[in-house]
Amino acid sequence: MHSLHPELTQAMSVMLDRIDAIIRESGYQGEAVEMFLAGGMAVHYHCGTRYTDDVDATFSRRLLLPYQELIISYLRETGEQSSIYLDPTYNDTFALLHPDHRESCVEWEGIGNEKRLIHLLVFCPLDLAVSKLSRFSPNDQADILALAQQRYFTSLQLQARADEALGHYVGDTRWIHLNLEQISQEIDLVLAA
Repeated sequence: MHSLHPELTQAMSVMLDRIDAIIRESGYQGEAVEMFLAGGMAVHYHCGTRYTDDVDATFSRRLLLPYQELIISYLRETGEQSSIYLDPTYNDTFALLHPDHRESCVEWEGIGNEKRLIHLLVFCPLDLAVSKLSRFSPNDQADILALAQQRYFTSLQLQARADEALGHYVGDTRWIHLNLEQISQEIDLVLAA
């Protein structure tokens, strides 16, 4: 974890406090619910390269959450007003994910997991990159390159993990292979620089 954009990390902590309060007010007393963080906020955790507005996550339990109460306002380092929100439309069914991605998640240490009934886990860099191959927007491509630039993985490691993931999917995967080929070439250039 880096020290960039601490205000974004603090906003994430406030969101977790609110989710924790909702879970406690419901009367739930079981094991802590695990929150598996993907998307731009996971890239923030690993690299700190950009801000994001939406929080993409899945959970170890089915939750009913008042999403309007999970919009967290904060000030960016520039003084600009911003906010983050838990994206109610995030769905990992159509993203490319390795079947073991949850087991490979890392705990977001220092964010207060020990005091909450919600524990934040972050996709490991390699699985995060694999998850971005299917949508492959300009932000997704930049995120994959930022993760690779931090030396979290090589193009060969990304190809191997993506191929393992693809072995569990049905459908036309040709476009994923094209995306993978393109980003692998870019990763090789980044790592050679």
